Amino acid sequence: MAPLGEQSSDIALEAATSALRGRQRREASRFASIELRAADPDYGPWRALAYVVSALAAVACVIALWML
Repeated sequence: MAPLGEQSSDIALEAATSALRGRQRREASRFASIELRAADPDYGPWRALAYVVSALAAVACVIALWML
């Protein structure tokens, strides 16, 4: 029986080898598709408006600090 350190490295090597061979790829893509389905919905114009307002606020702060 191999020491504990060798066993854990053997398990890690087996996992890496199986992942590189593609046996685990199907499971990973399943989790990725679940994450994509659970993504936040697009807020459309509200998100664009928030970007514009934050950009204008940043520019106003820079100009105000420059004038000091």
